[in-house]
Amino acid sequence: MAGRPLEGLTPAQEQALIALLKEPTIARAAATSGVSESNIYRWMKEPVFKAAYREARREGYAHAVGLVQQYVPHAVQTLMKMVADAATPAAVRATCCGMLLKFGRESIEVDDLAARVEELEANQPDKEHKRW
Repeated sequence: MAGRPLEGLTPAQEQALIALLKEPTIARAAATSGVSESNIYRWMKEPVFKAAYREARREGYAHAVGLVQQYVPHAVQTLMKMVADAATPAAVRATCCGMLLKFGRESIEVDDLAARVEELEANQPDKEHKRW
């Protein structure tokens, strides 16, 4: 279903799903889509709708993460400027230092985890042909 979250839904379900992604509450999504709240709650229990909603949310989140990643270099540069500026209050400079250290540590941890996962996957027997 990746990349096609609306597949298998009725037009009313499609409208409700789109509204659920845009509106802050189910009540508002129902009003926007012209579908009753009870239908939306019922659909959210159905496997096809539930999977479509989950996939659409993942796609939306992935898009948001991509946008955030574009601003990471600017954010780091801003923190570095604040740390280097003697006019920045000491408490703010200390907070910026802490954020930079945390970001650096977490980046190393993510890289280490990715390397470990790659190693485990490379050493895992082919599931179709072998068993442990």
